[in-house]
Parts: sequence; C-alpha cells; structure tokens
Amino acid sequence: CGPETLDHAALARAGLATIRADIRDPAALKRLAGEIGSGPGRIDILVNTAGSSVQVPLKAIEQLTDELIAEVFQANAIGVLASIRELTPLLRLGRDPVIVNIGSVAARTGVGSNLAYVGAKAAVDAMSIGLAKALAPQIRVVGIAPSALETGFVKGRGSDFIATTVAATPLRRLTTPAEVASAVLCAARVLTATTGVTIAVDGGRHL
Repeated sequence: CGPETLDHAALARAGLATIRADIRDPAALKRLAGEIGSGPGRIDILVNTAGSSVQVPLKAIEQLTDELIAEVFQANAIGVLASIRELTPLLRLGRDPVIVNIGSVAARTGVGSNLAYVGAKAAVDAMSIGLAKALAPQIRVVGIAPSALETGFVKGRGSDFIATTVAATPLRRLTTPAEVASAVLCAARVLTATTGVTIAVDGGRHL
C-alpha cells in the first residue's frame, strides 16, 4: 500500500503525520530520515512494502528491456536496501525495533510478474538474512512472502494469471491483503524470537 491509501485526516486527528518519499531517490531517503529524526526521533517498526512491477510472460525474455530490469530492481530491491541503510540509526533508537521486508513467493517458485521481479524479490530474501546477522542483537529482520494478491499492483496483469495462480495454490484461493497485514503485525510484535527468516503467507503456493 502507498500513501494514497491512507486516511490523512484520521492520522492527523491521532496526532500522526505521513511523509512521502520515493525510495528510488537517495536524496529523498536522506530527507525522510532527517524529518523523522527531527520529529518522532526514532523508528520502532520499518515495513518495506513499496515496489512496482509489470506483467511480462515468463518465456518472453526478449521483452525484458534494460530499462524495465533497472526499474524493477531499483523499486523492489535496491530501494529497500537504501531505505534500511538510511533509517538504521533511527531503528537503533527504537523500542524493540524490527524490519519487515515484504518479499514474494516468486523468489521460491521462479514464477511472478516477470523474471526481473523474481530476481529482485530473491535479493530481498537474501538481504533479510544478511541484515539479520548485521543488525543483531538490536534489530530483528523478518521477511513476509505472499503470493499474488487481487490488487492493482502489477500493471497489465489479467484474470488468466489470477486463475492460474489459484489453481496452483493448495488452499485454492488468493491470500488477502488483510492476511498479509496480520502476518506483518505478528512478525513485528508476536514472533519476538524470530529473525533472519522469510515467512510464506501464500496459501501454500510455494509447495
């Protein structure tokens, strides 16, 4: 989800504010860290859920232009690591700080919106392991890997892809965004002895 899905008025009434930043822009991330540092002064939970993708058939490798590959990796992997790098000092000041990286079952199955996305999400899983080692014992790092969700996240995705995914999923249904959110909350505040792993929230799609 992005800032456009938030109820800004409700957040304001609760004394909270939203700050928009493009994770593909290093300067924007530095400004974000500065604004948080001069405001709340700490981060307790960092959820890396931003990203973008375009539907490209698995075998249509020739459609993976240099620009598309760079865009997908920048939005889904490079930006994630850059965000964590900039915000780690604020996490070290947090209460039971934890990073939750939203990955994808595509990293395990090799099938996703496109091959660049598969690679980017595999990179996120690997980084979660390395970060868990690098930031321990102060900061936990947990990955959450859903399957396809019925949202508008992937440009150009048709109903045929969703139907194929459901048919290949043991529970014969898609995971809901609410179920992914519940997994994030559990990783952040229930599974307090868990770090360096990616938890599948995919109806068994990875099997």
